[in-house]
Amino acid sequence: MNARTQRYVTTLTVAAAVSLGAVVWVLPGRRPSAIEALLLVGGIALAERTEVAFDWDRTSGGFTLADVPIVAGLLLLPAPLVVAAVAPGVALAHLRPGAVTIKVVYNAAIATLGAALAAFTLHVLPSIPPLVGERSVPAAVVGMLAYGVAAGLGFAGLLARLQGRDTARSLRAQLPMLAASTLGSTAVGVVLAGLWALQPSLVPFVLAPAAAVHLAQRASIRAATSLASQRTEHARLVRVVDGASDGIILLDAEGLVQVWNPAMSRMTGRPSSRAVGRPVSRVLTDDVREGPAPVTGRWTLAEARPSAPVIEQEARLTDPDGVRRDVRESHGFTFDDRGRCTGVVVVVRDVSRQRELERLRSDFVARVSHELRTPLTPIRGFASVLLRRWELLDASQRDEALTRIVERTDHLHGLVEDLLLVTRLDQDDVEELVHAGPADLAALTRVAVDGLLVDHPGRTVTIAIADHVPLAHADADRARQILDAVLDNAARYTDPDTPIEVEVDGAGDDVRVRIVDHGPGIPPAEREAVFERFHRLEDPLTMRTSGVGVGLFLGRRLAEAMHGSLELEATPPGDGAAFVLRLPATLTPGDGTASRSDGDTAPTSPQTAITDTTSRT
Repeated sequence: MNARTQRYVTTLTVAAAVSLGAVVWVLPGRRPSAIEALLLVGGIALAERTEVAFDWDRTSGGFTLADVPIVAGLLLLPAPLVVAAVAPGVALAHLRPGAVTIKVVYNAAIATLGAALAAFTLHVLPSIPPLVGERSVPAAVVGMLAYGVAAGLGFAGLLARLQGRDTARSLRAQLPMLAASTLGSTAVGVVLAGLWALQPSLVPFVLAPAAAVHLAQRASIRAATSLASQRTEHARLVRVVDGASDGIILLDAEGLVQVWNPAMSRMTGRPSSRAVGRPVSRVLTDDVREGPAPVTGRWTLAEARPSAPVIEQEARLTDPDGVRRDVRESHGFTFDDRGRCTGVVVVVRDVSRQRELERLRSDFVARVSHELRTPLTPIRGFASVLLRRWELLDASQRDEALTRIVERTDHLHGLVEDLLLVTRLDQDDVEELVHAGPADLAALTRVAVDGLLVDHPGRTVTIAIADHVPLAHADADRARQILDAVLDNAARYTDPDTPIEVEVDGAGDDVRVRIVDHGPGIPPAEREAVFERFHRLEDPLTMRTSGVGVGLFLGRRLAEAMHGSLELEATPPGDGAAFVLRLPATLTPGDGTASRSDGDTAPTSPQTAITDTTSRT
């Protein structure tokens, strides 16, 4: 609470004290008894605790019944006693743990001011009948209306200081409510005072409705609070169910769908409007779900047992687009106090990615094992021959064996380097792995082709290099690594007697290398997947070619790190594959690039110096 509000409450408190002194000084009255004082203070406290809440003009409001003992006291007791009893009665009503002191002071001060104003109004107005004792009921009504206006002004002033609201506007908004509540409380107080003067034994019959209203009001508040809590909890559960990545199905005891969340709609293509309220067997039909048993009748509800409240099973869902998902279903049953099943919550988790990762992991282990075993076998064989028969071998045979060991060792080294590079791409900035500069991509392509022919003797590779191919702005070693990977991929998937075509030219601001094979080609659905790590088109248990599936992945990532690209052109099915490497060109044409002025295709001669055809991917 700000200092301005504190000063306002202090001013009201001083005004209340002054008005009490004025009432005691000015208004006549007999000396009250202690019992009267205690009864009046207790009645005001009890009435102040009795609150009636309601909605008014889209706003929640309320009032207490403190006006009832005040108006009755003004009609029956000395005015100084009534005004003096207001502050302690209001303070006693608000005396509870956690009460805000300044709020209690404000309520006591504004009630004292209003009671003093009502007492002066009742004193100065003429005694117009009907009377209670010697005091006028109409004058009391006018006095209590003045009390209500004073309370409204005080509250409007408080709002102006707390929230910056306009005082007059706030008062106008409250006037209808103030008038209704004040007149109602005044009427009850007048009846109470009249009965007290004429027949005190009837007073409880007047207080009983007020007590009933109070109890009903408290019950209504508790019910509204409970309902609001339930609505909040329901909304929270709805958000959780709708936002869950797992599918959630709620079935009642008859197998009717009660809840079908958006995740289930995505997995099956069945919206909740076509599922909720229908038998689950008509929603999860055979064309939607494949499992150990078809969904019939009440589904797994027939198997519900308190001893086994959860059942898990595997299934496969198919949406209208034909996308199939492997899922794991967890059926959790609910039971009543008698052990009867009242329903089941089915949580459906999409495990397709997990299954794919498990398959990839298994395939990777199989491929790496194969790739490691292939070069280790000749290494071990040649090393064993050299160990046992060194003296029996001539120099050329020894050199041949050692050469084979070195070649296979280089193959293993390359495989390990590729795997380490894949790991570094996940951990480091890929651009830190390349050091770009002027690179003669045409010359690098010739060297890569020569290396391919060493590993694949007898194969024909045709190279077409355009005139004046510019230098590329690239890392020469990484560019050679990309070319080796693409050429090796072409050789592994092409028959030995089928040529591989290589074209090098300038394309706009890039240097382009196009490598075409005439193998089985790549299905359209796999054209992007082949650039994923460890992805192979062949089954690892029946594959006929070597490789662990990292060459094209590394090639694309390294090309992108050099601000280039490695793409697969669209070709008809079964008509081979065409990979295109693009790297940015420098401004100066490559003086040392090999080219043919006539633009014809020159076949590179087969090389047969080494007969071992195992190659590195």
